Amino acid sequence: MKKTKIVLAIVSAMPWLAYADHDQPIELDEVEVTAAPLDSRITNHPAAVETYSRKQIQETVNATTAQQTLKYLPSFQVRERYIGDRNGPIATRTTGTLSSAQTLLYADGVLLSNLLGNSFSFPPRWGLVSPEEIESVNILYGPFSALYAGNSMGGVINLNTRMPSKFESHASVQSFVQSFKRYGTDSTFRGNHETASMGNKINDFSFWIGVDRLENQSQPMQFANAVSAGTAAGGRTGVTGAFRDTDPQGRNRVTFGATGLDDSTQLTTKIKLAYDITPTLKAAYTVGVWDLDSRVDVKSYVRDAAGNAIYNGRVSANGVNYDVSGFTPGRGSALHVMQAFDLKSNTKGFFDWQVTLSDYDYQKDKTNNSFLTQNGNIATAAGNPYINRAGRLTDLEGTGWTALEVRGIFRPEHHHIEFGYHIDDYELRSKTNDTADWGSSARGALFGSSRGQTQTQAVYVQDKWQMNPHWALTLGGRAEHWQADDGRNQATLGGSLRTVNYDTQSETKFSPKLSLSFEPQPEWGFRASVGKAYRFPTVSELYQQLSQGNTLIENNPNLKTEQVISGEFSVERRFSNGLIRASLFHETKLDALVSQTAINGAAIPFGTGTCTAAAGCSFIQNVDHVRTNGIEISSVWEDVLINGLDLLANATLTDAEILQNDLAPATQGNKPLRIPKQQYKLAATYHQTQNLTYSLGARYSGRQYNTLDNSDSHPDTFGGTSKFFFVDVKVNYKLTDRFTASVGVDNLNNYKAYVFHPYPQRTAYVQLKFDY
Repeated sequence: MKKTKIVLAIVSAMPWLAYADHDQPIELDEVEVTAAPLDSRITNHPAAVETYSRKQIQETVNATTAQQTLKYLPSFQVRERYIGDRNGPIATRTTGTLSSAQTLLYADGVLLSNLLGNSFSFPPRWGLVSPEEIESVNILYGPFSALYAGNSMGGVINLNTRMPSKFESHASVQSFVQSFKRYGTDSTFRGNHETASMGNKINDFSFWIGVDRLENQSQPMQFANAVSAGTAAGGRTGVTGAFRDTDPQGRNRVTFGATGLDDSTQLTTKIKLAYDITPTLKAAYTVGVWDLDSRVDVKSYVRDAAGNAIYNGRVSANGVNYDVSGFTPGRGSALHVMQAFDLKSNTKGFFDWQVTLSDYDYQKDKTNNSFLTQNGNIATAAGNPYINRAGRLTDLEGTGWTALEVRGIFRPEHHHIEFGYHIDDYELRSKTNDTADWGSSARGALFGSSRGQTQTQAVYVQDKWQMNPHWALTLGGRAEHWQADDGRNQATLGGSLRTVNYDTQSETKFSPKLSLSFEPQPEWGFRASVGKAYRFPTVSELYQQLSQGNTLIENNPNLKTEQVISGEFSVERRFSNGLIRASLFHETKLDALVSQTAINGAAIPFGTGTCTAAAGCSFIQNVDHVRTNGIEISSVWEDVLINGLDLLANATLTDAEILQNDLAPATQGNKPLRIPKQQYKLAATYHQTQNLTYSLGARYSGRQYNTLDNSDSHPDTFGGTSKFFFVDVKVNYKLTDRFTASVGVDNLNNYKAYVFHPYPQRTAYVQLKFDY
């Protein structure tokens, strides 16, 4: 087993173990406004950094999940379609919300990014961190640090939590409600969130135990619709209640009902233990268990002459024939276990070291879905998924990843030298079986399976040289060796199960980094950075073949490695009560790994024939050259205009373009997926007293595209990726020394926006917290 190899690698690496800090993989400074100019964020880091503190989160954010704490940070977005959304990938100034493997998320130095894939289906494991335990959120932009893999091309986020220094306990009860209206859905969706934690430090031993429970009902994630008239022969059932509008391409369509109504409960239990072996040597162990129970339902808007709800099949609406599909309810259950062991020295002297071993295991992960085709007259029970229980069960048990990080730091005069070794293994184990009842776990015949694994090993070194009080030079390099093997697909074709095995492949790459900073005086800072990075194909991009609804997802075992060359120039001006930063950024991305959909009958470009799925085939391809330029402006202030008013504001302007795409030349000159042209954010907090604060937030995201051909000319509808403008408010009141109450509203202006799926509409929160 490769996990055994990783454990054994610790022993062989011990002679040169080193690194200085456990709480985060790189020391990112918090932004603290004082009576003097702010400390530099220029010299201390190889690229732009931003920090959001626990205090800012509590005062400004209606935070039910960890991903919501990023709401107001520059250029970053999380596609959280509803509170507790398990598919919440991160977008940055150069990456979109379909590129989950192009940004790294850590919690206390432990990797939570799900690098098994690169899509909305492989988001970070947000559920392992409760917003109540977050001490700060730190972001390092771009691939400018040699300490991180090429997946850092979008940036690196670290969620820093805390360990107690004395006895403490905390509890929180939160309730929220959303009013949602679209098509035939006019409903109220409710949820609740409870947390409890306690910890203590007894001599050299400290512990923290926390429980987080989130229950929520989502608005519809999708809608069953049809654009063109059905052509299949056979009987038709006349229906009423359908809704007419246009799709993202401007074509007339008819909507028959709501799908993807998720009613889920997530329970996270987490234990953190730490022991001070000596005053400068510390061991820590963390275990987190995430449990999911999910039910996904559908709601038909259309009725036959007798008033019966009608689902998948052949219908006639207003005298026009349609073939309806998409009404596929389901069930889901999961039990994921994350463990991490960390041993570090922290002398703050000439030499320190650290070793971190982490493991993420899908001990259980099952998804049951109804699977009904358009065949048969829906006047019978055949088209009703609650009567015809035929379905498919997908089981990911055994999937997961293991990572070992060994780091060291030397501090000779004027130098800060960090070096290390990294190894990770990602394993995909996926089986899909037919089942007679999608509500049960009974397995029928094997429909298909996918498996494979990737391993990446890296060595790196980075030296920050303080040449004199004004100039600093950071040089770094990262050498990586990647290997993919054990790839296999099985699929039922023509009534028989066929198996394809794939050859082992490997690559070795080197990524140089350089950053030069200049601070002529404390109020000013300048920095220029350049970095190269490689992102190797994920195991699912290479090997996973599955179906989503009625769309076939094709794998491509011959993908090229994605690479970027990035540059950034930042200027920072500091004042006695705030600062402003401006960063020009550029990215050249070669062989970009991008998903697109081909229509039924179209050729699949990597040579596996033609698409035969009614709703098209999705696949990953290499786009030869994508260029992104932009400017990011960020500012934070305290006591602006009046005493007690704090302000955070930022803006990002981006110009991204596909310069070359040999597989689809018609897309050259188009915009890449899900990168908005503009983003603006504002968070203003007024402290009326020490016990009472008011916060007003605003978030705007501009035009972006959902398809490489940029044919989605009507984005402000379901299926499109629209602009949005959300206004959020929150009020905090400290009732006593121990109790704090808050009320708030997200999307106060009830802006109706889409990220293919509909975003939440106006949502109100109320929360009561206890702290001891």
